[in-house]
Amino acid sequence: MKTLFTVWPLDERSNLNWRLGDPVPHSHPFHQVFFITEGTGTHWVDGQETRVYGPWVMLVAKGKTHLYLPDAHAEGWMFDFGEDFLDADASWLFSDFLASPNLPLPKDELFHQAVALGRLLWDIGKLKTDATRPVLQHILSAFLHLLQSRIREQAVHHQAHHTSDFKLFQAFLHLLDASFATEKEVEFYARKLRCTARRLGAACKVVLGKTPQHLIIERGMLEAKRLLLHTDRSIQQIAADLGCEDQSNFTKAFRKATGETPSGFRKTRLLIQPASGAVI
Repeated sequence: MKTLFTVWPLDERSNLNWRLGDPVPHSHPFHQVFFITEGTGTHWVDGQETRVYGPWVMLVAKGKTHLYLPDAHAEGWMFDFGEDFLDADASWLFSDFLASPNLPLPKDELFHQAVALGRLLWDIGKLKTDATRPVLQHILSAFLHLLQSRIREQAVHHQAHHTSDFKLFQAFLHLLDASFATEKEVEFYARKLRCTARRLGAACKVVLGKTPQHLIIERGMLEAKRLLLHTDRSIQQIAADLGCEDQSNFTKAFRKATGETPSGFRKTRLLIQPASGAVI
């Protein structure tokens, strides 16, 4: 099976073409990276709006609901790629807890190096041949590794990437993303990761200052918010999707985590969409 990798230009012509569509929040079965070198735009991720001022990098993990509306003069590139195109050491960049979806960049040496790699991805990606795919994978890996220090500074303060705590925490997040809907106990994750619950708790505390149980709850509530905002599923159906058979227990847990009932959250936090714009 051929690994997905596509690169798209962001320029005045493409931005104007995209504005012909209706702006609808959406998700993809693949990861996306937006590298805005110049210009402005607006980015919504899970209902939260951020105004973008280039240079700027946006990381959109597969399955994440988002909407990017570039202004006419925004420039840069958009990279689409499958999970298997992403090397394991960079996978944490697309974690719900660690990676910030929006990363402003100063115009420094790192920025100019990133632009050089972006141009390479664009120039080689246009060839669309099987022979170029390994090359593209290596360049994308270099691009993401170049940005890791900046992303890590913003997302994980005071923690070095190569410590055992970080590596355990990274493995926990990967397992959590796959299992949060059905597995709610810390012991399950500790057993799968071949460590004690105490060891896992210590790693989570060092890296993010939270307990594993808190992160399990947060991940479930994040998914609940996405389903409430971006689907028409009933609250009972959403509760079942997240492994909660009793709707009243789900409502209590949601209220405890957010201060609102699920129905109240859905009513007051509907995504406000512009009248026209690009859908990316």
